[in-house]
This record gives sequence, structure tokens and C-alpha cells, in this order.
Amino acid sequence: MKKLPIETAVKRLRERRGWTQEELAREIGITVYTVHRWETRKTKPTKLAFRILKALLDEEGIDVEKR
Repeated sequence: MKKLPIETAVKRLRERRGWTQEELAREIGITVYTVHRWETRKTKPTKLAFRILKALLDEEGIDVEKR
């Protein structure tokens, strides 16, 4: 499977789980603004956020490019 850029992977995760940006933010412990900025390629997740996010992505079988 092709590795996805983080912005695509985050959106795909939300779509598969039926989550809004707000629900994903709450799950990870960040702000909805941060999720929005990831999806619009304005910022990338911190190392800690990436580890948490990667675990969720792995559960869904979504392969993401390394930070």
C-alpha cells in the first residue's frame, strides 16, 4: 500500500471512523485548530502527537509517510 502524506492520512482516518475534526482533536488531546492545520498542510504533528496519531492510523490500516 502506498504511504500517504500526513494531511491525507488524517482526513482518511476521520472519514473511516466517522469523526469530525473536533472528535479527532478530543481523541488525541489537541485543538480542532491543530487538526485543521494538519489537513491544510500548514503544520505537521509534533513527535508526541504523531506517535498517538500513528497508533490510530495503524488500527485502520492506513500507512503514513514518516514525519
